[in-house]
Amino acid sequence: MMSRLALLVVFLVGAAVAVPTADKRIAGGIPAEQGEAPWMVSMRNSLNIHFCGGTLLNSRFVLTAATCMQGRLSSSTMAVLGSRFLNTVAAPYHGLQTITHPQFNQNTLEFNVALFQTIQNVIFTSIVQPIQLDANFIEPGSRGRMFGWGHTEEGSGNSNALNFVNLNVINNDNCRNFLGADGVRVGDSSLCTLNREGQGLCTNDAGGALTLDNMAIAVASWKIPCATGRPDVFVRVSAIRDWVVSII
Repeated sequence: MMSRLALLVVFLVGAAVAVPTADKRIAGGIPAEQGEAPWMVSMRNSLNIHFCGGTLLNSRFVLTAATCMQGRLSSSTMAVLGSRFLNTVAAPYHGLQTITHPQFNQNTLEFNVALFQTIQNVIFTSIVQPIQLDANFIEPGSRGRMFGWGHTEEGSGNSNALNFVNLNVINNDNCRNFLGADGVRVGDSSLCTLNREGQGLCTNDAGGALTLDNMAIAVASWKIPCATGRPDVFVRVSAIRDWVVSII
């Protein structure tokens, strides 16, 4: 009897260990489907390592964060498109030049955006398509969608699969209050989102676009540090759209 009981206990413990734990992604998101975000770009270094997100605007330009490109040579950086997995072979497009927004402030990170121009024209397919830039001011209460391959939690490393999370846009004054001393970095060009702890931006998600109705509404800029229940800060597309259009 005791031996049967012992075997039952071992079986139950083994079964408990085998139960999968919750899978954390882009801090609280879920995997994207193939082709769900055809504008999504993986910005990679010369070793083919993903370091930031980007957004395809047309056949030659990718919108990303200025901080993503600081200290990097455009010629040794590439934009990779057409796959939702980082370890899948996909089309790499090497850079010709990077153009940083003239009002970029390295201290506050206002206007933290840059345009990465590729050497060759990007070939459009069913899973590689540009996105439109929304000219409208996005009001608090809107709910955008953010895609990325960034860390699933602080210090975890990049996610191999592209994931997304829905983020709630909040008022900038509320954002400043939530951020405390860091709130002074939130300017008129900023857009803030706030979700529960465990959901939000993480390392290497910067540069990707917050989208609404399949249009880009903001560019991921900074966070403290990863999905801690404090706001994530973006650059409003409505604040930079004229500059972008004048170049591309």
